[in-house]
Amino acid sequence: MKNLKLIALLLLAFISFTSVDAQITVVKEVDSTEKATINKSEEKVKEITYDGISYYVVNGIWHTKFKNKLVLRQAPKGARISFLPKNGKMVTMGGKKYYKSNGVFYKKIKSSLYEVSSP
Repeated sequence: MKNLKLIALLLLAFISFTSVDAQITVVKEVDSTEKATINKSEEKVKEITYDGISYYVVNGIWHTKFKNKLVLRQAPKGARISFLPKNGKMVTMGGKKYYKSNGVFYKKIKSSLYEVSSP
């Protein structure tokens, strides 16, 4: 009986260690002066001009162009769009309703007009 408990304990420890190894991920260091870019996407790019700057929204993530590549940018507060990005959800903060997608909050202005805002 004592040997059975010891075997069960060793088996449990082995399973725990192998599952921990499976959860380890490798993080690649990126030079902080580099900007992340994308070259293509399955989603259609939607262009929005705000304050004289052309922004491109891909999968709800905001970009600008730099040397014919899309560079990640923060969504500009006050920009208005006529669509809501996919994979977001409705949230209520401070008694107001917002649509949140990829860390960007949108508030409804009109029936099909939304504005980038902060709660």
